[in-house]
Amino acid sequence: MLSRHADAAFWIGRYVERAEATARMIDVHYHFGLESPVIGEALRWSSILAISGQEELYHKLNKSEDERSILQFFGFEERNSSSIASCIHLARENGRSIRDQISSEMWKCLNQMYLHFREWDVDQVLAGSPFAFFEKVKESSQLFQGVTNRTLMMGETRDFHDAGRFLERADQTARILDVKYHDLLPTFSEGTAADAAPRTTAEAGSIGGPVDVHGWIAVLKSVGAFEAFRKTYRQGVTPARVAQFLLLNPQFPASVRHSVGRIDGCLRRISGNRDHAPINDAERQVGRLYNELNYMRAEDIITGGLHEFLEDVEERCNQIGNAIHKSYLSY
Repeated sequence: MLSRHADAAFWIGRYVERAEATARMIDVHYHFGLESPVIGEALRWSSILAISGQEELYHKLNKSEDERSILQFFGFEERNSSSIASCIHLARENGRSIRDQISSEMWKCLNQMYLHFREWDVDQVLAGSPFAFFEKVKESSQLFQGVTNRTLMMGETRDFHDAGRFLERADQTARILDVKYHDLLPTFSEGTAADAAPRTTAEAGSIGGPVDVHGWIAVLKSVGAFEAFRKTYRQGVTPARVAQFLLLNPQFPASVRHSVGRIDGCLRRISGNRDHAPINDAERQVGRLYNELNYMRAEDIITGGLHEFLEDVEERCNQIGNAIHKSYLSY
């Protein structure tokens, strides 16, 4: 497979996943602020900017953090390569460059996404329902992923696409959890376990209070994990359980552990490596992170510092992306 074709497949996976993740993030935290008057508007928008890592660009283009500016920046801003409109446009352009490598149904889906969302703008979203817009983005992304799973042959194109998709997913999950951890300031102590009863107060705005619990529910909803979490932990929502589920659960498709495992499988199929030892830097970095996650416990992460761990995961996702580019995609 040509490097430029592999690069296009890889970035189709990343861009479509990023468009959905951005829609989920804005939708959930938008409504979280509306439903929780204790949370100020500034905190709501600053959280979204911190999750995205686009604070510098945002403030370069906008003078204030207000609803219209945020929705324009993340929904339609052409100068923001991570906006929903930009991601869909870039995914389509990459798809057009490898139309002979992907299925016709995939191309049709990408093209329809682009043509549909080209008709939207921020004024139309605000005049109607922001929820309807974000829901349409999520549905379009999920439709594309379903079409891909159904029609794309198993092979290198599929593996590069999935490697990009799950790398983006692991990074987004870590970012969302890290930022909301600082917003809600949960109190962790050494030895706190995911199945332990929370030691909290119940005052509004306090740790374990209504705002705190609602905030962690928002985190779960941001990655589509709320229903799966409730089926796994019937005792209720606590920060430790959320961290355990989103970081280390091997069966939930948006957990960091599951996502990194999927990347590891993709890279080994691409290289044909059946040995335990990695044969390039991309396999080495992915394998090291995956093995650490397999043998790690939530208590270990919390004791060592959740924020520090999440920052490390984000940095290592970036390093994995660079290693994949160097090993396979540079041309």
